[in-house]
Amino acid sequence: MANSMLCSSLFNIVDPKLWMTIAYCDTASSIWADLKKRYSIANRPLKVSIANCKQGDMDIGEFYLKLVNLWNKLNNLVKVPFCMCSECKFKVASKIVAMYEEDKAHQFLMELNNEASSTIRS
Repeated sequence: MANSMLCSSLFNIVDPKLWMTIAYCDTASSIWADLKKRYSIANRPLKVSIANCKQGDMDIGEFYLKLVNLWNKLNNLVKVPFCMCSECKFKVASKIVAMYEEDKAHQFLMELNNEASSTIRS
């Protein structure tokens, strides 16, 4: 009964154009998994935007703010996994975050204009 109520709720909030794509799902969980799979690729264009972000005519502050805005949007889509145990010795999540932060710093420095920012980059 709960599954039927959830399926009905999902059908009511999903655009009618998508009904045929989820009509044959047996459970609310399978509908949700289908929708998640379909719409979770939103970070691909965002990653392309980040990769193509160049300083160009912007000053360093504008360029940095543009990159930070893109990185924040990506952070909202991609969550870093973390250990749920209370006695974790490895601190994997903090190491992953540190790795991402280092990559961001490198990306920022590599996309600065060569002639104007060579001292900053070095």
